[in-house]
Amino acid sequence: MNLIIMDNVIHEPISYVSDILDNEFVDIYDGVNTFQNIQPRDHDDEFAQTVMDFIGPHYEVAWNFVRKSPEGQEEPNYIHTDEMMGDITAILYLSHTHPDDDGTTIYDNDGRKACVMYSRFNRMVIFESKIPHSRNIFENFGQDDSSRLVQVAFLREKK
Repeated sequence: MNLIIMDNVIHEPISYVSDILDNEFVDIYDGVNTFQNIQPRDHDDEFAQTVMDFIGPHYEVAWNFVRKSPEGQEEPNYIHTDEMMGDITAILYLSHTHPDDDGTTIYDNDGRKACVMYSRFNRMVIFESKIPHSRNIFENFGQDDSSRLVQVAFLREKK
């Protein structure tokens, strides 16, 4: 398993988040599940470009979005993989204020915790999409603009 953690990803993160919060969040139905409070982003926004610069030219952005997850919001899954979305998952933590245990947990093939990563404002984590993972806080946190806020980009290998 390759795991990358990088801090200070966005150059002006407070303005970046302000711009995100000024735009609309929608619910997206994938044919099976409804993903709530999603904001689709351009494939060439600053986060996507940073990920692409880091990962290299053999990949392309398959989907790039921000997700706002207030406390108590029902989520379609907990421990899951993203392999149906792409080959690489990149997560950017955008909550300036968050509980200490917020972040992402990686699991081994037997469902045991293999690595617990903690969020930090403007921190990015990258890992293979086939790796089982979950958010650290099952019930999410916050309300309105203080809700859990992450940006996710899925990359797929170019064919």
